Amino acid sequence: MLTTLVLTPPSGNALLLASHSPHGTDDSHRQMQCIMQQLQLPYQTLAMPWRRAKQEVKYNRIDGYYTAMASEEMHDTAVLSAPLFLENWYWFWHQRNAGPDNGAKLRYGAVLGSHQADWLRSNDITAEIEVSDIAQLLQLLHIGRIDIFIADLEDFDQARVRLKLPAEDFQQRFLRYAALGVYFSAQRLQQHPGLIRQFNAAAHLCATRSFALSDIEQRQISDLMLEHVRSLAKSAVLRQAVIRQNQAAMSIAQVQQADLAWQQQLAQPDGMPTQANTLLQHPASAALQHWQANYQTLVNEVILMDNQGANVAISRLTSDYWQGDETQFLSVFQQALDYYIEVVEYDQSTGRFQVKLSVPVLDETGVHIGALSIGIDVERALTATD
Repeated sequence: MLTTLVLTPPSGNALLLASHSPHGTDDSHRQMQCIMQQLQLPYQTLAMPWRRAKQEVKYNRIDGYYTAMASEEMHDTAVLSAPLFLENWYWFWHQRNAGPDNGAKLRYGAVLGSHQADWLRSNDITAEIEVSDIAQLLQLLHIGRIDIFIADLEDFDQARVRLKLPAEDFQQRFLRYAALGVYFSAQRLQQHPGLIRQFNAAAHLCATRSFALSDIEQRQISDLMLEHVRSLAKSAVLRQAVIRQNQAAMSIAQVQQADLAWQQQLAQPDGMPTQANTLLQHPASAALQHWQANYQTLVNEVILMDNQGANVAISRLTSDYWQGDETQFLSVFQQALDYYIEVVEYDQSTGRFQVKLSVPVLDETGVHIGALSIGIDVERALTATD
C-alpha cells in the first residue's frame, strides 16, 4: 500500500495525490510537506496501491501521484512536474559475467513495479525474475541466478554495504538519469491555473536529495573536458576581452541594473535583450561558438565572465547578464579551486540533464581576472567515456 496526500487549497477542493517514493517515504513526505507549506496548502495522508493510483488519475478520481517518471501511458491525462528526485541509473553485473551490449544472452532481473522494470518492458527486454526489493536482486546477482539488472547508483551501494558484499565483485556502467516528479491530473490543473508553475518553483526550493555527481562521475567529466576548457580559458582573444571589460570598471549597481534590463527584455515577445545581441556579435563570442561547435551536442553553452561575474562573451543567449551571485562564478574566482563541477540540472523543456564545469580565467601573471563556464550534457558525457 502507498500513502495518498489529501491537499486542501484555499478553494476548499481537496487534491488527492498517491505517493510512491523509491528513496523512502520520509524524504518524499518531508519534501512534500515543505512544498505545501510554501504553497500554503494543508494536507493529510491516506493509503492507495500504486497501480490503482495511475488508474484513478486517468479517470479523474484522484489528482496525481508521485514519485513518477515520464510515461507515454500518462501523456494525455496528466502533466509531470519538475523533478523532486533524480535517479542515477546504472547497469550492474557480477565481475564473472558479461556486461550489456556484448551480444551474450543475459538473464535480467528487476524490482517488481519499479521504474526500471517499466523501462525494461518499454525496451522489449524481459526480466526473468522480479522481486520485492533491491537487496533480493543483488543477492540473486551474487549467487548467479541473474546476470544483470538496472538500479539507482546510491540504492545499489547502500544495498551492497548492508549485505556486506565486496565492491570489487561487481561491474557497473552508466545508463541514464531518470527525473521523478508528480504527475498531476490535467483536469485538476485546468481547475487550478498556475498550480504546476507554483509547485515547480517550490519543489526547487525544497529539494531534499542532492543532484550532485558521484566522485567517479566527476572524474569522468573532468577527464573528458577539463583540459579542453583550461586551454580555452588561456585563449588570447578571451583574455583580452575580459581585461578590456574589467578596465571599463562598471560598478556593481550598474551591472545589476544591466542584469535587470536583460531579464525584462528577455520576457518581451521578441525575447532578445539589446545587450545580448551586442555580446553575440563580439569576436570573443564567435570564438566561443566556434569552440562549442567542435563538441556538437556534448556542450550546450559557454559563458565568459569578468571579475564581477558579468557576461563578457556568450555562445548563446543566457537567462541572466550577471552570474556574480551564482556558483559557476563564486566557486572559482579568487578561490583555491582551479575548477568546479556543479550539481546536475534538469531542463524540463528538453528533458536533458546538464552540469556546469567552471574554471578561472587568469592573466599572464596568474592573477584571476574572470571565469569561464561551460554547460555539459551529462548523460552524453558519461556515455562518451565508456
